[in-house]
Amino acid sequence: MIHISYKTKKSKIHGIGLFADQDIKAGDLIYPPSPLLDVNITEKQFESLTPQEKKEARYYGYFNKKTDKWHVAFDAIRILNHGSGKDSNVTQDDNMVMTAKRDISKGEELLQDYSEIYPKEGEHFARINK
Repeated sequence: MIHISYKTKKSKIHGIGLFADQDIKAGDLIYPPSPLLDVNITEKQFESLTPQEKKEARYYGYFNKKTDKWHVAFDAIRILNHGSGKDSNVTQDDNMVMTAKRDISKGEELLQDYSEIYPKEGEHFARINK
């Protein structure tokens, strides 16, 4: 569940983005996954989904190689856009807990470097388009 005040609005990066509605300090908690609300499914469960369900899971979720499961968040964190290297301002640890990499100003779009969860370049987009 997202632990900061935020807004969703049109992004210059892609579609709709997640924007800070408060100043955030480096290290502040932004998002821990919710074991009751988020979905974590095995590859076998994923394969049992309909084509449309798979498409949604690929678009709004990701395959976590550490847990060997698909993770799909229920809240707006799923629209967090990609920011490579110096552009990213949030980071995620091995437990999928997201914190601020640096101070983030109110109104700034929250961006994560997707290589944290997709180490192979383009893997996210290849999974989306399957």
